[in-house]
Amino acid sequence: MLAVLLVLPLSTKAAENGFIPTVNIVTTAGDVVALPSEVQQADSRYQLATTKVQWESINPEIFNDVGEHAVLGKTEDGQKTVKGVIHVFSKAKPVNVAAIGDSITYGMNVENVLYNAYPKQLNNRLGANYNVTNYGNSGKTLLEGGNDPYIRTTQYTQSLASNPNIVIIQLGTNDSKPANFAKIDQYVGDYVKLINKYKTLATKPVVYVTLPPVVFNTAYTINQANMDKILPKIVEAAEKANVDVSIIDNQTATVGAKEFVPDSVHPNGKGAAILANNVYHTITGEQPELSGKVAANAYNTSYGAINAVPTTADKTLLLSNISTKNWVSYKNVNFDKSLGSLQMSAAIPYDATSVEVKLDSPTGQTIGTKVLNRTGNVNTWALNTIPTTTVSGTHDVYIIFSRPATATNVELVRLGSIDFSYDAAKPTEIMSAQDLEAALASGLTNLKLMNNITFTKNLQLSDDTKLNLNGYTMDTANYYLSKNDAAGKRIQFDIFGGNVAGKNVYGSIYSGTSENSNYGMNINAKDITFNGTLFIRNNVLNTVVTFDGHNVIKSTTGSNVYVRNMTIKAGAYYYGSTEGGGSTNESGSTVITMGVGNTDKNFIVEPQAKVELYPGSKGTGYGQNAIYGFSKISIENGASFTANGARPMFRTEYTAKNARVEVAPNAVFDVRTTDATEGFSFSYGIDYVFDHAMYLNLESPTKTSFMYAYRNSSISIYGGKISAWNAANTTQSWDSVEVFQLSNILSGKNMGTLTTSSAELKNTFGSLANYVRITNQN
Repeated sequence: MLAVLLVLPLSTKAAENGFIPTVNIVTTAGDVVALPSEVQQADSRYQLATTKVQWESINPEIFNDVGEHAVLGKTEDGQKTVKGVIHVFSKAKPVNVAAIGDSITYGMNVENVLYNAYPKQLNNRLGANYNVTNYGNSGKTLLEGGNDPYIRTTQYTQSLASNPNIVIIQLGTNDSKPANFAKIDQYVGDYVKLINKYKTLATKPVVYVTLPPVVFNTAYTINQANMDKILPKIVEAAEKANVDVSIIDNQTATVGAKEFVPDSVHPNGKGAAILANNVYHTITGEQPELSGKVAANAYNTSYGAINAVPTTADKTLLLSNISTKNWVSYKNVNFDKSLGSLQMSAAIPYDATSVEVKLDSPTGQTIGTKVLNRTGNVNTWALNTIPTTTVSGTHDVYIIFSRPATATNVELVRLGSIDFSYDAAKPTEIMSAQDLEAALASGLTNLKLMNNITFTKNLQLSDDTKLNLNGYTMDTANYYLSKNDAAGKRIQFDIFGGNVAGKNVYGSIYSGTSENSNYGMNINAKDITFNGTLFIRNNVLNTVVTFDGHNVIKSTTGSNVYVRNMTIKAGAYYYGSTEGGGSTNESGSTVITMGVGNTDKNFIVEPQAKVELYPGSKGTGYGQNAIYGFSKISIENGASFTANGARPMFRTEYTAKNARVEVAPNAVFDVRTTDATEGFSFSYGIDYVFDHAMYLNLESPTKTSFMYAYRNSSISIYGGKISAWNAANTTQSWDSVEVFQLSNILSGKNMGTLTTSSAELKNTFGSLANYVRITNQN
């Protein structure tokens, strides 16, 4: 039988002039929240009921203003004024939340208490801008004269010293024991003192008092009969403290949760989730209307799911431990844009796991069902699309999971994001690394980030794929995005419009070195900012990596890219730098690495494109280059190429014939090395050809070598002015030189053989021994 989590008020009628606690809502700067549409109201016996409220309008600018912002409202009948306070905290440091309580707060009965106690699950929902500390201590009473008072514990002392911004008190369960209940007349006074003790701290924290969860059967002499008499005293204490205290009703929230309270008193991990969710919604305010794709944390409440985050760098909330007949609900879902299906990201370890989608209650109208695709285990994600009947308007949605003949302690599902308006014609929206994994595993190839994501494992592409970063950051951390070579074909991967980071030495995007024409990827990167170790390693025969738009690629201990062929598209911009750290080609010194071997390896800068390369200067040796391992560099008409660093800007090795650098008319070619003994170029052999370049500058100011080659190399300049500097900074210029060719350049100080159309140049060039700069400028 499907469990229904009841949500009922403790009293259905409030006195006309009853106490309405202050509504305290917390948020962080820039995050908009809403005050609840219903508030608690106490009758003359301090029994709570709910009443609707109409709030005055809120200036949205307050959400950027750190501090307290009072908002007034009126009850639906207009008889009572309601006070709300929106507390906006800075994001400069985490908001400090102190969870005060007994064994229920501590997590007795909770499996893996450090991860699943209610304060931890609350922190998982609140996110990284908050730090919730569990100050629970088993067996403790609120009563100072009780058998084991909380105020005499180390946890109490620590909580005061923690300078909390928010305090959540959940005490009273142990006060129901007969020996303690005999002193219950002191309860309200002692509670008021405790509230004021926290409120008078220097941080002036927001204080919430909690009605403890239901006691289903008497145990440890704790009993619900006495709890029923304690609950109104908590409400009374909130009023008499007179310091804007709010009330969290965990009593009502747990009425239908007996299954998750194994000893009738202490909720297990799934019961702790119910407490955490109720606290979360009480302190963060009215849930907004949902539509389209939403992250897991957008859900309302659950029956059987635990709020979990990965132990890896990615801290995106997921719902774990979902068993048969468990459900997850979403409040205020607008179906007006629904196209007849929803899509969920989930890990499904078993066959025959099914899902039902119902409206407005766990037993409401069914609008969709499906047997889910098994993913293999709870750490492997895929997307499942569930057809739904036509629905319009706003509804609460219940997602119910089940599997025949399966024990209730078997984890069937881990749930991530849900798209309530799934449209197969549009890019699949990615909210987390789990979403990306699920989309790729499901064969989806048109993807769009909707959040910053951090990898928790290596992920693979199997087909041509477009990934729109959408202004967000894809942090591959210590992992990478690769291509599944078992797909049996080379694929096209387009990545554009955002940021990439990563620390993996193989690259954030990686294909293993191969001479197989079915392996690797052709990659087009557009408008990318990269900060990390190595952006792309795709050292595969005949593959091409292109850059379009505006790209800034900054590497630390790796190259920008390690590729066979690279093209900067017409009109594009590429800035590349490394920090350096050694002399090897992948140690962070070389900006563009094209590897060893005799295959064609082309670096092309198309017309009007601009490239700036700045290799790092850390480490020693000659391996701190702008480009290493190429067979040809082509700077096309009107393009611009700049490279500047401490060591040779160009280097080749192990080539069957000379590499070639060609610079077309109207192009800019500015290459400088500051202190390389090998000169601006160090190679087995390179021939440089400059054809009417608009700006040409080759510069190596050391007195040792201008350019170093093991095999005869050359510099050919066609058309225009030629100026040369020697080591003594003496310069001489020649105008209108049609042909200038230095050939037979070898290692050391060999000046090469000069061929020129200018007799004057031929007669005088040799006087500039040990030249350190050749340019067509003054």
